[in-house]
Amino acid sequence: MAGASRETEAGDARTARLATSIAFRAAVVVLLVGLAAWWLYLVREVLVTALLALVIASAIHAPVAALESRGIRRVLAVVIVYVILLAVIGTLLALLIPPLVAQARDLATDLPTIVASLSASANDLLAQIGLSTDSGIVDTILGQLGSLGGVLARIPGVVVGFVSAFVLVTFLSALMILERDRARDWIMRFVAPRDRPVLDGLLRKAAQRLGAYVRGQLLIMLVTGTGSYVGLTLIGVPFALPLGIFAFLTEAVPIAGPIIAGVLMILVALTESPLQALLTVILVTIIQQSESLVLVPVIQGRLISISPVVALLAVLAGSAIGDIPGAILAIPVVAIVTVFVDDVVLPWRRLQIGEEATHPSPPPEAPGTGPPAPTPGPAPTPTPSTRAV
Repeated sequence: MAGASRETEAGDARTARLATSIAFRAAVVVLLVGLAAWWLYLVREVLVTALLALVIASAIHAPVAALESRGIRRVLAVVIVYVILLAVIGTLLALLIPPLVAQARDLATDLPTIVASLSASANDLLAQIGLSTDSGIVDTILGQLGSLGGVLARIPGVVVGFVSAFVLVTFLSALMILERDRARDWIMRFVAPRDRPVLDGLLRKAAQRLGAYVRGQLLIMLVTGTGSYVGLTLIGVPFALPLGIFAFLTEAVPIAGPIIAGVLMILVALTESPLQALLTVILVTIIQQSESLVLVPVIQGRLISISPVVALLAVLAGSAIGDIPGAILAIPVVAIVTVFVDDVVLPWRRLQIGEEATHPSPPPEAPGTGPPAPTPGPAPTPTPSTRAV
């Protein structure tokens, strides 16, 4: 009895030490995760810049690799690609910025008149259908639209800030392309040799998917912005150029961007005539339906398939972390996570399920029953006796 009591006390002591150790380790893990999350929140702007540079580097990697395959050294290939890219962007900015700034300033000047016209039209419509216009709801809503005048007036400063940020991100992305092999070798040092080919294939697939997504998104943005500008010009809506560029830029923000650009175009057209507003509604509908039914399935459908709910939640989370750049980067980050889930998590889980099906665990014993009795084997063969001499 005394021996059994001592064994029970020793078992309880081991259980208590084990529980204390587990609780301490769990507390340390929670603390470290909290500190890491707090640190990431503090440097979120740096992370957003790095992710933007990574996105650009993934998009530029394909032409750089094509030049490398022709025998051109990587440094020279990067210089050639970026010189061509900057020359194209500089030419477009030189052609678009002067009329853009002029029309944006005119729009900012005329915006109070536009808001007043929209307010009067809305109040007349409410009065015709028998609703009260004394609450000032229409004036309040359209007053928020009037605040866009200050934003539009600051477009030159915004352009300068955008150009400086673009130069920083472009330089950082060029360094990422040049240091790609060294960064891969550094990451491989933390991986077992037998797992390095798998990780290398995973990184290559993620980079390819990210680059293809970015190039496809840029093509969709170009088609949307050009279609908006041409359509608004044919309809006769004023300020077609800034509205087309606004549609091009907002197309980078999934889900919410095209809606914002479409509403703004319709409101500006409404100040001219109801017919132009109706034609603009038709134009916006055609552009958005063409995008959702043709452009996105053809250009991006084979690259990434995300539920609209997941996309919306990702955009909301990205905008909460990094404002507009965070919202733009939300879908590319989901694309990278999708590669990890498809190539790592799902195969590992299928392997587990296959092992469980091949080696099923024994069924649990019924309460009150002991271990199964051993199966009786064949009777032993009697040993022949020694023959008498």
